[in-house]
Amino acid sequence: MNITSDTKISTLINANPASIEAIASINKHFEKLRNPILRKILASRITIADASKIGGCTIDDFFKKLLPLGFVVSSYPVQATNDTLPAAARPDFMQKINTDNIITLDVRDHLASGKDPFQKIIQTLASMPSESILLLINTFEPIPLINILKKKGVEYYTEAQDSNTIYAYLKNTGNKTLKGLRDTEPPAARSVDFAKTVEKYKSKMKEIDVRSLEMPLPMITILHELEVLPEGYALFVNHKKIPQFLLPELKEKNFCWLIDDAGEGDIKLLIFR
Repeated sequence: MNITSDTKISTLINANPASIEAIASINKHFEKLRNPILRKILASRITIADASKIGGCTIDDFFKKLLPLGFVVSSYPVQATNDTLPAAARPDFMQKINTDNIITLDVRDHLASGKDPFQKIIQTLASMPSESILLLINTFEPIPLINILKKKGVEYYTEAQDSNTIYAYLKNTGNKTLKGLRDTEPPAARSVDFAKTVEKYKSKMKEIDVRSLEMPLPMITILHELEVLPEGYALFVNHKKIPQFLLPELKEKNFCWLIDDAGEGDIKLLIFR
């Protein structure tokens, strides 16, 4: 089978199931592929190029593991490292970057302790001087956050420092305020009785538990379940925290949601139309 950097991970697995172990052996980021449920969710959504970026490795790392399995590389691009990446590939604000204007926010401890760094990130961005750039240090590329901030005029640039460290540079160059992102739950969601609505959907409801999943898998799992949710059904989610990255996505997809905060580490989320 011919493959390129745009080949989906699911295509590789369907062609040769041995691809699972081959990819999982690249680094610990890909060990999730051994889990059938997570594999079903992730593999169909990402290409080799996407996976290399997420895992902090190169496309060549994938090709070296896949070639012995009989795959044939149709095109063999050279993926630049952080040291060789040409300046022209970076956005304008990165070419003119002044280290004195960088404000660093490391959220790895927040994630490790199960805390959601969303509010801290937004508050830092909203309070920074216009010439400043936020350097966000994370364990994965914060795509959900970036998707939210892009709509607010925030420019970004990401690069992998190693397999477990991602630098995301964020600059608020737009005219839209970020303050509205501090409270993304719509007023309607506060005034409706959660238990009453759950009872309404009792016979048409699917329940999932994402409390044991590492970020960003909870959000990916929920969005996947919503894609296949039958019309007229609700999705009941057991979560360990309010998924701030998810709420704007739900609003954009015209979903309604209710949140029941039962205590630390026990959040109930009902999503419906």
